[in-house]
Amino acid sequence: MTAAAHSAPLLDAAGLGKRYGGVVANDGIDIRLDKGRVLGVIGPNGAGKSTLIGLLGGAIAPSAGRIRFEGDDITALPASERARRGIGRTYQIPRPFLDMTVAENLAVGQFSLSPFISAATATAERRDILERCGLADATDVKARDLPLLRRKRLEVARALALKPKLLLLDEVGAGLIDSEVSELIALIRSLQDGERSIIIIEHVIRIVKECCEDLVVINFGKVLTKGPTAEVLASDEVSAVYLGTSHGGAANASPIAAPSTTADPAPSASATAAPLLALEGVSAGYGQARVIHDLSLSVMPGQVVGILGTNGAGKTTLAHVISRALPVTAGRIRFAGDDITALPPHAAAARGIAHCMEGRRIFASLSVEENLLVSARNVATAQCKERLERIYALFPVLAERRHAAGTSISGGQQQALAIGRALMAKPRLVIFDEISLGLAPVMMDRLYEALAELKREGLTMLVVEQDVERALDVADVAHIINKGRITLSGSAAVVRADERLRHLYFGIED
Repeated sequence: MTAAAHSAPLLDAAGLGKRYGGVVANDGIDIRLDKGRVLGVIGPNGAGKSTLIGLLGGAIAPSAGRIRFEGDDITALPASERARRGIGRTYQIPRPFLDMTVAENLAVGQFSLSPFISAATATAERRDILERCGLADATDVKARDLPLLRRKRLEVARALALKPKLLLLDEVGAGLIDSEVSELIALIRSLQDGERSIIIIEHVIRIVKECCEDLVVINFGKVLTKGPTAEVLASDEVSAVYLGTSHGGAANASPIAAPSTTADPAPSASATAAPLLALEGVSAGYGQARVIHDLSLSVMPGQVVGILGTNGAGKTTLAHVISRALPVTAGRIRFAGDDITALPPHAAAARGIAHCMEGRRIFASLSVEENLLVSARNVATAQCKERLERIYALFPVLAERRHAAGTSISGGQQQALAIGRALMAKPRLVIFDEISLGLAPVMMDRLYEALAELKREGLTMLVVEQDVERALDVADVAHIINKGRITLSGSAAVVRADERLRHLYFGIED
């Protein structure tokens, strides 16, 4: 083997890009990883991390760029062939064969890699992998009977059954409590043998800090910065991306987005009025994953409440709980004084709760105007016309594109359409979930200008957001959620000035 071959990286991805219509998920990303190294990839929600791991693993075909593995161009190879060459991956939500035992799940990978492996050899290899992953006592247990952490261990074990030279770990810390994260860190460290390379895409900063030698930060689908993990996490530029301070904050807010200096009865009225929305000790999650824990908060009429936190903190889960798209496991929800805990989503919507969901959810087969009218299908024609005119006044571009297909317009215009669709129901409370997700700063500014205008009109809003500064510019009150619990609350000004804010996002002090 030549010296040049010796020095060649295990993985060399250059200029990776992925477009979905007008949406750019990844744009010109370079990833170079040497044998035996551990690289972390972080970024705010919507930055393009999941797309990147899909490109590297072969689940997604790139729109641009190339990928070399051990010197060979694998850009066009499917995920199955990449697995045979030595690229294994896990998924954020474990995907075992639920009706197979733990051992059978590993056997699928073993025999797909080596069809003629002997039964004795396969059994011995499985025993070693399960011992390493803490599943030696669960060989004959069906995957569906495993709790979440053990399913995550099985996810890693299934990847190891492919004997990967490169292991891609996708959000393995999602949904775990502190003690479980500690166990997961110990497992990852045990895999760092100097031979196997690992890429960890993660939102749990503790895992990144304790496991990754180097770190890449992605924002808007591009590499923002890269370098040694400690240096990258200490960067003010990275803090600005996570906290949203890169857009200038209150000091540079546009006039329409600034708090109104004229008399606004909503905040003062809320001091004596009963809450429009009240959560009392609410807990919720997905299957075995507990995401929201004993959470209580209230929203007064005419108030704008910010729900802030990092990716994976539980913000979107909370939004789904309030709109009744997700059942609660404990606690009670009241709206306008009535208990709505047991109501289905359509009944909550009929009461006046609108949910502008993360991801926009535009109906591709409908035009812009037809998407808007979906939320007012039982409203009289004259009222529909009035509401449409109001939305078109708020977002003139929607009027211009009213006959275009809903998904043919740009990402920012689609987000404006999603906001307009929620408003067409003329709700009493609107939940705006991550409306800045994946958008350019200029479009974020326009959307938040619209929210500021709605605030002046007295609309009650719950703004669920990762971009702290933009949300604080419009919010009266803010709650920071961390690991499914409210860890910091207060007026927008108080939260913005609190020295604990950076610590809650990065686990480090200023």
